[in-house]
Order: sequence, then structure tokens, then C-alpha cells
Amino acid sequence: MMSDKDNELIDVVEEFTRPHQTASYRTAYREWRRKKRNPYAFRFSRNPKETAFSENQSVVDETPAAAEKKVLHKLGTLIGYSLIGCLVMENVLDKVLIFLLNRLGLPVEMFYWGEIQMFGEEHVLFWVMTAVSLLRYLLPAILLLAVLRMPLRVSIPIRMTNFRQLLAGMMLMMLISTSIGSFTVSRSDELEKYQLISDSVGMQDGNLLFYLLITLFIVPLLMELLLHGCIFQVLRQFGDLTAVILTTILAALLTHNMQDAIRIGVITLVISYFMVQTGSFLTAIFLHVIHEIYMFALYYVEVATDAFSMQWWLLVLIPCIMGTGAVIYLLIDRRQHPEDLFKSRSYLGFWEQASAFFTAMPMTIFSIICVLLMVIAVILE
Repeated sequence: MMSDKDNELIDVVEEFTRPHQTASYRTAYREWRRKKRNPYAFRFSRNPKETAFSENQSVVDETPAAAEKKVLHKLGTLIGYSLIGCLVMENVLDKVLIFLLNRLGLPVEMFYWGEIQMFGEEHVLFWVMTAVSLLRYLLPAILLLAVLRMPLRVSIPIRMTNFRQLLAGMMLMMLISTSIGSFTVSRSDELEKYQLISDSVGMQDGNLLFYLLITLFIVPLLMELLLHGCIFQVLRQFGDLTAVILTTILAALLTHNMQDAIRIGVITLVISYFMVQTGSFLTAIFLHVIHEIYMFALYYVEVATDAFSMQWWLLVLIPCIMGTGAVIYLLIDRRQHPEDLFKSRSYLGFWEQASAFFTAMPMTIFSIICVLLMVIAVILE
């Protein structure tokens, strides 16, 4: 972070350097931040007298720190609204769909017995849950892409610049998924989706393939589009460390379940780190899909076999060996290339940035609702 003792002129747009991103990504990001009518881009400079300038404006009556807070507050407002939309769709959309389908004569119903429960034909319930899962992430992501107007090469950078880091991340994700999943899969809020996939075994192969494709691939892709394709990319203009931490917190809050919050928080942190290392959004997809596959595999082995069966030991032993190798490689690589990937120039410290972001009213409301839902879930257990 930049100190007040610095007297040189700092241009935060031109100094946006990300060593593992392509030159086209950096150029497109700078051009997006320079746009005159872009309220979500921080593009101020600093002179020795603390007078703030913009490339597209004359002198303005605020400091660069105040300008940075203003942009973070606007982003907190926009992202807060989109995440509140996630909560609404998750908790309301399924009830609306069940009500409409019941009116159309399909065999699905809702009952209230301490909590709202849905009953009916298995396939219909699965597709209702699938529709909710897809729209829950897709619609907020579309909203953010439309409002932010970031170039696709910025919001969804595809080209990978460090393939070895991807391999190391995949092996490490196997180890982490197995370690966390062994203790949390049976208590996960997502247990129902694993149960539906498990129940589909023995049905038509087409149904099982659709279930696996949507649950283990499409839903993780849409979740990553929201988290690491929209939110992370727009926040990294304030520093990659800030983007990593804030994205991790938001992903954990979205689960609004203590067990899943810890699991998803750790997974998001790992994904963010390796996405910075490789420079590609594909890394986020690959690592998230690996996590989902291992979570389902652990659930299936747990319910289909005896505890500590041969399948269980193989599922745990292989990731342990590969994950340990990945850790050794990362430590050696870090020693050989000690560059600080998370170094950035900013006018605010992290806590000031987080404060400006989370004090935006919609973001505050979203955070409070998620914390309350976590507390209620713990009380009801």
C-alpha cells in the first residue's frame, strides 16, 4: 500500500501490472478504467499536494483516498444488490416454481412442518432445484456484466500463462477437498443434490449424465462466473490481495451455513490464489469442478460402502500423495521465484477498503442476512 510519505506522482491505471496476465488483458483493463463515464473504475492520480486528478477531468475537490472509497462504496452497492438477488432466488424461487407446477397439475407439493418441505416426483424436484441453482448465479452474473461493461477478455480471461501452477493447484485441490469433505460432506447443506445424483444411478443413462453434467460442471461454472469472472476481476483494481480476501468472504457468506462457509471459503481462497498465478479464469473452473467431483465421490463412497472401505482409502490416499507433491513443488517454486504477486499501489489500507465496501447499504444488508441465517442454522441443529 502507498504511504503518505510518497511524494512522486502515482498513476494507478498505468501502474496496473499483473505479471501472470497477458498484455492484451492489461491493456483492456486500463482502457476500461480510463472510460469517462465509468463510475466503477478507480483512475485517480496523486501529486505531492494531495490534489486528485483524473485523466478525463480537470482538478477535482477530493483526495485520491476519498475517490477510492467512493468507487469501493459504489461497487459494494452494486454487488450487494446482486448477491441479495442470489438469496431471494435461492429461498423464494423454488417455492414459486413448485406452486406454479402444482397448479399445472404436476405431482409436486409444498408442506409446512416446522419448515417448508417439497415432495413429489423425483425428476421434477431435481429440475426445480437445478433451475434455482443455475438462475441463482447466472442472473446476478449477467447483471454485473451488463452494468460493469468490462471487456470479456478482462471479466473472463482465458489464456493461461503458467500451466505448471494449474497442475499444482489441481493436485492441491484434490488434497484439500478430500481433507475437508471427509468431515463435512455428511453435514453439508448440499447433501440433497448429492442424494439426487446417487438415486439416479440405475435409471436411464441419459438422466444420470444430465444430472452429473449440471450439478458437477454447469453450476460450478456459473458460480465461478459470478465470483471470479465478475466480482474478483473488478475488485483487483484495488489490489489482488484485496480481491482475494473480499471474494473469499462473499463466497463464504453466500452459503449462509457455518460448515459450508468454512469449506467454500477455503476452496475460494485456493482458487483465487491459483487464478492469480495462472492468469486464467479456466483455472477457477477446473479447480471448482475437481472439488465438486471429490465431494460427490466422498458422499457416494460413504453411503454405498462400509466405513474405511478399500474405495474410501484409495479416494483419500491418492490425493494425499499428489497433494503433498504439489506442496513441495510450490515451496520450491516460491523460493526460486520470490516475487510478490500481491504487491499493489493503493491509497487505502485493506481495512479501509473493506470498510468502504461493506458499509454500502445493500452489502451490509446481505452480510447481516447471511450471518443471521448461519446463526439460525446452528441453533436449529
